[in-house]
Amino acid sequence: MTLGTGAVSIKRIQVLENPTRTDFGWIQERLSKKLITPIGIDEVREESIGWCHPFSGDPNLLDARDLCFDNAFVFGLRTDSKKVPGTLFRLQMKAALEALSRGTLNNDEGKAKRIPKKMKDAARDRIRQELLKHTLPAIRLFEIVWHLESNEIWIATTSKSGFDVFEKLFQETFALPTAILNPGTMCVEFGRAMHDSDYSLEKLCDLMPVDILAHRKAAAIAAHSAESVPF
Repeated sequence: MTLGTGAVSIKRIQVLENPTRTDFGWIQERLSKKLITPIGIDEVREESIGWCHPFSGDPNLLDARDLCFDNAFVFGLRTDSKKVPGTLFRLQMKAALEALSRGTLNNDEGKAKRIPKKMKDAARDRIRQELLKHTLPAIRLFEIVWHLESNEIWIATTSKSGFDVFEKLFQETFALPTAILNPGTMCVEFGRAMHDSDYSLEKLCDLMPVDILAHRKAAAIAAHSAESVPF
């Protein structure tokens, strides 16, 4: 568990939907349809992604009510993946092809026959599956906080790959529009923008970062000072 144990880096997103339409029961029902199916140690699946218990990583949310703290619901995202080391795979493949070549010698000329493509592909698939069976799955776990009153979500990761996985699964699960909360969007009143026809974003279109404004101000002051210096 990283939340509540010290400093944590988060990414914030705003769900652009009225909270009354995304109540806790609806969220829980949707999550239950996309729970993680863990990859077993001897399985040959290469990837599995789904929601899970935020602290244990278990593929269930039966105690979801216990994961609500005031108006915040905490749940998890888990990814299981298996990856065969490239160098090991190439070495095993080379050894298999050499063995196949020795088994297809042309007795008349004493040379190895060319190995058919179908036989190479079969050897490649068999070796890959055997290596995957002996490869332990790598597991990543991300904690997520959904603020039920404001529909703001915190994801305990700032990595692009982690957020991309979350964003893809979130859309598959909920199909809700979202906006990333960052210095460029913090000034937008999303609630008013969605429901108030008089609210306009036009005044925000010409906003610039503070450093650019400061640079322009300094340049203007310098120009004014230069014009004021008598020669």
